[in-house]
Amino acid sequence: MTPPIILDGAKAQAAIQAALKSRIAGMMQKPTLAIIQVGRREESNAYIARKKKFGESIGASVLHEQFEENVSTEVLLSKIARLNADASVHGIIVQLPLPPALDKTRIQNAILPRKDVDGLGEASAHIPATARGIAELLAFYGILVRGKKVAVLGRSALVGAPTAELLQKRGAKVTVCHRDTPNTKEITRASDVIVVAIGNPHLIDASYFRDDRTQVVVDVGVTAVRKEGFVRLEEEIGKVMLKGDVAFESVKDKVSAISPVPGGVGPMTVAALFENLLDSIE
Repeated sequence: MTPPIILDGAKAQAAIQAALKSRIAGMMQKPTLAIIQVGRREESNAYIARKKKFGESIGASVLHEQFEENVSTEVLLSKIARLNADASVHGIIVQLPLPPALDKTRIQNAILPRKDVDGLGEASAHIPATARGIAELLAFYGILVRGKKVAVLGRSALVGAPTAELLQKRGAKVTVCHRDTPNTKEITRASDVIVVAIGNPHLIDASYFRDDRTQVVVDVGVTAVRKEGFVRLEEEIGKVMLKGDVAFESVKDKVSAISPVPGGVGPMTVAALFENLLDSIE
């Protein structure tokens, strides 16, 4: 039996990395990304470290603005206003999650649309980074979505909804499924590409797929798991296992291509963030 294609995000990221480095070499100014972090969650620290490393590798600057957990919404809005006005800063992101006491919507929408390189504000000029990363991961492996049936499992504003919108714009026939969808398995079995972003580890097993080994599945979910059960992501990453929404071992022999967790969509989200950063200049 021919093994499935592993949609390796690190390999696709490396190709984008080289292209971005070449673009920056031809620029008159150095692209600068400002990252606002509230608190010191371990997983946020890890994600920011990856962004810094990638930015440095392509010749971009990354400013890390850190605030204590008890910071007010007004203080963050004031900081964003200063970064908006700073011509040397080309992109601004707020590292999620934020403490519940903060007004996340106001904070995200305060970023200038052209500087909102995460693409999360209501008026952002950019494609949300995760959605762009998913689309480019598929494109890197020559998986075309035009005219294909695509099922997106999950409708979050962060991943599901923008991914569905982007793939639809690229010609796919998209169906969005969520917890109230009565016939999800029927929809996924009839689809060519399935994007899973529901945040429930290993929920999607082989029963969601056909037996003809022609389908493609992209797993966006990441949950930290211990042997005794689920843990919150802010617990120390090094002490837990990261699992995706798709039961990889159960599904891999039923599909033609599958993305791993970790190592699939994650690296592509970082790459897409910096693509948006360069787009904000050009």
